[in-house]
Amino acid sequence: YQRRVRGPIRTKMGSSNQKLPDLNVSILVEKSGNRLTPQDIHKAHEEWKKVKKSGVSQSLTEDEFIKYLAAKKVSALDAQNAFKIIDTNGSGTIEFDEFVMSLLLKDGPTPEQFAGICMSIYDENKDGSISKAEMRRMGEAKLKVTGQSSDAKAKNLLFKAIDDIFQSIDKNGDGALTKEEIIKAIKERPQLQELL
Repeated sequence: YQRRVRGPIRTKMGSSNQKLPDLNVSILVEKSGNRLTPQDIHKAHEEWKKVKKSGVSQSLTEDEFIKYLAAKKVSALDAQNAFKIIDTNGSGTIEFDEFVMSLLLKDGPTPEQFAGICMSIYDENKDGSISKAEMRRMGEAKLKVTGQSSDAKAKNLLFKAIDDIFQSIDKNGDGALTKEEIIKAIKERPQLQELL
């Protein structure tokens, strides 16, 4: 017998002393492949209650998430990218179970998870591949956030790194990186994660 886990775990945040039901904890432990403990999930629930002070809805908007991470000194661009990664169902909000499952990324993502992260960050037009132009736009945005947008040397280094990434990963030479190409490349050369 294997229980199927469907849909988000709903938890009302109206009361600051509200406890997460044991059934929800068990489901989340199972959903994590037993990589998270009940204590991990309860800690995440406490953090969730800090973020969702109002208790108005059962999900976290991008603006709420960005404000939450800004208090932890995370840039808006990095917060937006993290939001895209955590919102695995693409609903435009983060549900509690997505918030909890994001804890699994602290141990480092698998090649499949990492490729999914790359797609969610770089694939702006959602066509299932990453073009050089998409990767350059994201890199330039990062340079702007770090105050290096007018630094020609930094831009040249960025563009060279992107060219090197494409040369290493784009094996069919079509000028686009697919999720499958990224997975294969990361399995063969894990250090590529640092470049991406």
